[in-house]
Amino acid sequence: MKEYRVNNALALAMQTIFLGIPLTVCSMTTTSIYAATEHNIYIAKTSLDQALIDLAIQSGITISYDSVTLSKLQSSGLSGHYSTEQALVLLLAPHHLQPVKIATGGYGIQAKVITEKKDAQIVQLAPIYSQAAHLSNKNLVSGSENEFGVSQLPTISMVAASDKHMVNVGKSAQNLKEVPQSVTVISRERMDQQGLKTLDDVMLQTTGVTREQLWLNNNYSSRGLKIENIRYDGGGTSSVQDRNNNADMAQYESVALLRGADGLFGAGEAGGVINLTSKRPKAETEINSTLSIGSWNNYRAEIDGTGTLNTEQTIQGRAVAVFQDQDFFYKPTHNRREMLYGALNFELSPQTTLFTGASYQKDKTDAFNASLPRWQDGEDLNLPRSTTMGAPWGWMERENISLFANVQHVFNDDWKTQFNVRHNIGDDGINTAEMEGAVNYETLESQWWRNQSKTDFKETTVDLNLQGSFNLFDQKHDVILGIDHSNSTKDYKENWIYYGNGNAFEHVAPPEWAYPPTEWETINQTTNKKTGLYGSLRFRPVENLALITGGRYILKDDNNVHNFKAPTGSNPDTRTLQDKLFIPYFGIVYDVTDVTTLYASSTEIYKSQANLLDVNNQPLEPITGTNYEIGIKSTLFNDQLNTSFALYQLKKEGEGNRISGNWSSPCCYIDSGLYESKGFDIEVNGNITPEWDMSIGYTYNDNENKNNISKSLNSYTPKHLLKIWTNYKLDQFVEGLEVGGGLTAQSKNYKDGWVQAYNPLTGKYDGAWNEMQVVQPKYSLWSLRAAYAINPNLNLAFNLNNIFDKCYYSTIGQPGYGSFYGEPRSFLLTLKAKY
Repeated sequence: MKEYRVNNALALAMQTIFLGIPLTVCSMTTTSIYAATEHNIYIAKTSLDQALIDLAIQSGITISYDSVTLSKLQSSGLSGHYSTEQALVLLLAPHHLQPVKIATGGYGIQAKVITEKKDAQIVQLAPIYSQAAHLSNKNLVSGSENEFGVSQLPTISMVAASDKHMVNVGKSAQNLKEVPQSVTVISRERMDQQGLKTLDDVMLQTTGVTREQLWLNNNYSSRGLKIENIRYDGGGTSSVQDRNNNADMAQYESVALLRGADGLFGAGEAGGVINLTSKRPKAETEINSTLSIGSWNNYRAEIDGTGTLNTEQTIQGRAVAVFQDQDFFYKPTHNRREMLYGALNFELSPQTTLFTGASYQKDKTDAFNASLPRWQDGEDLNLPRSTTMGAPWGWMERENISLFANVQHVFNDDWKTQFNVRHNIGDDGINTAEMEGAVNYETLESQWWRNQSKTDFKETTVDLNLQGSFNLFDQKHDVILGIDHSNSTKDYKENWIYYGNGNAFEHVAPPEWAYPPTEWETINQTTNKKTGLYGSLRFRPVENLALITGGRYILKDDNNVHNFKAPTGSNPDTRTLQDKLFIPYFGIVYDVTDVTTLYASSTEIYKSQANLLDVNNQPLEPITGTNYEIGIKSTLFNDQLNTSFALYQLKKEGEGNRISGNWSSPCCYIDSGLYESKGFDIEVNGNITPEWDMSIGYTYNDNENKNNISKSLNSYTPKHLLKIWTNYKLDQFVEGLEVGGGLTAQSKNYKDGWVQAYNPLTGKYDGAWNEMQVVQPKYSLWSLRAAYAINPNLNLAFNLNNIFDKCYYSTIGQPGYGSFYGEPRSFLLTLKAKY
């Protein structure tokens, strides 16, 4: 009996898949039932036996069949998003075989009963059953006969796992080696191991990503450029990534970051695009609960249930609920979170499925953290890490609702179409006072500001595409054609009013003010409408070479900002319209061997910056440029470990730079930035052995502004950034015991700023303005994990982060604001149960 062991992030518990159990020659009545649960499937051209093993690994199901017989048959492979039985049907149909649901779970395989005329005689193929639906295998012994006199064949067993080679960074699942760009995937398994609860947590562990923390939203950068776009489940691209950094990960199965420009599907900025894959319902009933307690009164409860909802097994559902109540290391900040997620899978027909659902998340943060200022000359105040510059009575409340649906229709084993729609609604409210402004050496004072805002946001994205393949010159070629549209509206109201000075060390806040206020200082509405066509062709002139060409044609990119507080007689609208623009994409993928692939790609960069105005109060032209990348990807250790190396260079021009001397004004910018970013990425991800998981990501980046108008290159991105996570199962020593650990290390980074020099005539810092740098020296953070399976249904894990209690700034800012301490040493204790 052979045993293969790999990890399964889709299955919340490890399952055993039996391949090659009973082959019978008796005739019985069976019923085929299509399971609506869908998976990202990629199966290469191989034997039918190996194809079914790959399907079992990727979908986490039990398939019973005679491996000896099927190893003699060849499969042309399969790629796309399919339910388990759809994939089985497509793999088996060319061989006149069909799947059959068995009572004990999983699927068997039987021959189709067909008739054909040959020499005036009727020849009927006998049905082949791998396991009868009503047979009990409780008395079966490998190689023996059961009570029905049916021979039991030798068993090949496998512990199922999610396929670490598959990723969804476009409109369908792809093998990592087929994507001619760098991709990092954070699986459900890794999120659970490290205790990653929010998208912000995930980004901090993603290769090459640097976070800039802000008091409301966070910015993420890769290769020296911002990551500004997000995509859900292969649908349209959303431009509201900054509203999602606190999104709870309990509703998602995995997160993938495509580094570099993704102009093909509507994200033409060069930093990259985040891809979120939602949890999907499963056919088998599962209920999982998680309780955790951590540092600073961090209490969290999760429950995740899934299963079939009707006797016909054509509807599956999944529901996830989260409640979290926590304090933070900065005091007296406190947050309360509620999250609900629900999804349904409907099998409308054997070829058509509907996946639909909704999510709701509400966060109420009291005394939320405001950034720390510095001395007038830019020196560190050396405040305690527990310090926050916000008023203790202040609060921030955020509420988000998402509705989504995906309809997929499979025409045959080569062609399918899918339609995605998503509607996001957001509501933010803030009422606080915060201290900003460089601290005076003599008076020890900074400035108190009144901060009130109200944001209402809604966005709808729609995507329709056709995907398929065709044969030409004895090779299979892939095509994607589609159209997408997004429409968003953001209503924003704000009061940012100077209140008075206060001692930065005594921190006596102003009295609480009424909310909502009787009058808003700023009221505006931003609307954006985008429509585009996209298409790509993956042409294979020979079997191991793929030439990829395609592009995106922007039909319309219409952005308008309406200022309700515009002076009388002035134009309240700032509008820009871009249309009839083509963004090309080229790539090449060459399979050197079965496990090694070389690739190269060229992607155009396009980004609107209509929100920036020039001296004539007109919007700037879009940013344009090109992203080049070459690399090599390999799999090691029986295809269980993915490795990649990428060299990249990108140039973009037209970047808006603020004109010196107008730092306090919303205007004015000049589009003279000429940026160049180059470097390389190295990544290792997967299993070194069946027991040992490893993830290593190292990035080197060198970026600069060639024109150097205001020296505004992204110095916040460190030249060297290393992120490591590993986990090892010690079953050979103590059954159920796991240990793990991680490291994040970076070289120095810095921010440019301006300070006033000391004036000997006045004895104050009111002299000439000079440029300075706020520097965070290099640092490293270490983490540890230990977990123990108390029994097959109960697991206890302990995480310790920043074990050496390193004191550092996770974000560095200007002398007046923007600096945030990194989290001190912390722990998280987690108890997981499945029912």
